Amino acid sequence: MTEVGNSRLSGLIPAGGIRASQCGGNTVGAMLREPSPRTDGYRHVDTPAMIRKLLALGANTYIYGIWDSPTDWDDLRLEFAPAAADAGIDVWVYLVPPSETSRDGGRASRPYVMDYVAWARACAELSVAHPNVKAWGIDDFEFNQETFTTDYVALLRKVAQDINPDLAFYLCTYFHAATDPGFLAKYGPYLDLVLYPFLDGRNLNTIVADSVGPCLDEIRAAVRPWNLDVVLLVYTGRFLDAWNEPTPDYCASAVRAGLEYARAGRIAGVTAYGLQLDDAPTISSTNKAMYGNGRLSLLVPPVRTQEGAYAQASQVVRVDPDAPRHELSFWHNDIFSGLVGGAGKHVKQVLLDGEVIWSEDVRHHGFALWQQCSTLHGPIDVTERLRGRTSATLAFRLHQARGGDEIFPVDVGFDHIETLGFTVDNPGFETTDAWTLDSSHGVPVPSIDIFVPDRPQHSFAAVAAEYHAHAGESANI
Repeated sequence: MTEVGNSRLSGLIPAGGIRASQCGGNTVGAMLREPSPRTDGYRHVDTPAMIRKLLALGANTYIYGIWDSPTDWDDLRLEFAPAAADAGIDVWVYLVPPSETSRDGGRASRPYVMDYVAWARACAELSVAHPNVKAWGIDDFEFNQETFTTDYVALLRKVAQDINPDLAFYLCTYFHAATDPGFLAKYGPYLDLVLYPFLDGRNLNTIVADSVGPCLDEIRAAVRPWNLDVVLLVYTGRFLDAWNEPTPDYCASAVRAGLEYARAGRIAGVTAYGLQLDDAPTISSTNKAMYGNGRLSLLVPPVRTQEGAYAQASQVVRVDPDAPRHELSFWHNDIFSGLVGGAGKHVKQVLLDGEVIWSEDVRHHGFALWQQCSTLHGPIDVTERLRGRTSATLAFRLHQARGGDEIFPVDVGFDHIETLGFTVDNPGFETTDAWTLDSSHGVPVPSIDIFVPDRPQHSFAAVAAEYHAHAGESANI
């Protein structure tokens, strides 16, 4: 039981909290399937392989998504749930809402699809047959409130509770709804837990992990009147709304912060969403560098920004005071949808000692090709600024020239810096060294985005290290 938690859930939460993994919408390799179809024509869940991977991960819970295949439910009740019980692993059932349900025979939670009363009954009956099935829940409540009225959710709760009063009910909801008193007042009386997907609060990215604690504190305060527990969901694999995929360091930091809260009894635990279990390589298209594997990324997620806000990378460069000429060359690109946003909002800048020496609106060209400085001008002569000097501060910046309610996401890249008469360390952003990253308002978000061919394996190892360390400490609680 956690500090904010529901005492009814004392049998649900293991000592030290849950350490879970889960698949989900458009994740890659987070559910292992058999290599060949069975006689029904479907590739079923590879239960033995899944159990081996979960044990290697140090997980004590698997949040089992029912969405990808019509066989998922039978695989759960006939094979996965009993095998997980034998391995000491609990199961939480995870269903999709109407907004993620195909109406033409595609992905859906089958067999009951959008009959959530039937799902409540089936999940409760499954939990009676397999007591390691501890909870059931539904994704994205806040985007499906027309279906999930108060009366309907109350009915779902009653149907399940009449069969198994110990079966917990949860919803997955993002920061804006998880901290909304009105939303919580509507659904809180019928829930046991909130599954919170961490995206740096309102900043919507999988780059910044430092805000896990403050975000959890805000949500814990919001759910306290309803006596709800919180599970932290950390994106540890591909997530469609995150422009830059989480790094192993990010995964470790965010998971570690959540486990510390779980150890202290402040939340119910952590789940690693989309963690790849299949040992496949990194998707090659995630390498956005011009050359090599690294680039500077200055990212604006799909959120409002403040006028004057900026993100930048800077370093003190070494200057030859007697060089006959000083020149700067760099390459840059912009990735954004041509359907949103106008000129005059996002401005790329290069600064020397705080003074802008080059700027260009991201809308100037409107294509994602790498360009050298200003296309017609080429490299920049900075001789007058650097002659006779031994050092200067060079910065690459994305500046918000306009704020307001306009949502205009963009990923600005800088790469392949070349100089005459002065020296820049790590000019290709192939490591995280030499550059200092700053963000004035949280958004835009700066990062050195480095493609790692086997990133999924590193992310798995990072989460496993945190889970196993936590399990060892929790055994002594």
